Amino acid sequence: MSTSSITPNTALGKDAFLQLMVTQMKYQDPLQPQSNSQFLAQLAQFSALEQMTNIAQTDSSVLQAVNSLQQVTQLGLLHQLIGTTVQVSDSKGNAVTGQVSAIKLVNGNPQLVVNGQAYPYTALQQME
Repeated sequence: MSTSSITPNTALGKDAFLQLMVTQMKYQDPLQPQSNSQFLAQLAQFSALEQMTNIAQTDSSVLQAVNSLQQVTQLGLLHQLIGTTVQVSDSKGNAVTGQVSAIKLVNGNPQLVVNGQAYPYTALQQME
């Protein structure tokens, strides 16, 4: 007796669905074939599955584009703060006042450079 290892797949994709449908057609009883309505119902299910997959891929692409646009817009707005006197809070919660000399990205997160020190933009408390 041979044993085989099967790795479970959590998602039943359109390829697996087609394989199941072809296997079902291959092994059906020729004296009692599947009815047209059952075949059409399975075909409709496959079509719906394919459309849902396409929508999920489109949603993912749109989300990536929106996130990129949000980051570019945020950087553009923060860039306008260069030369502006601001008040930020340091890591201890103390207020630091100074002029924004630069905007820099640290691990993809924008930071304001005030008095030579970088602060997260979320530390911004006031603009003058």
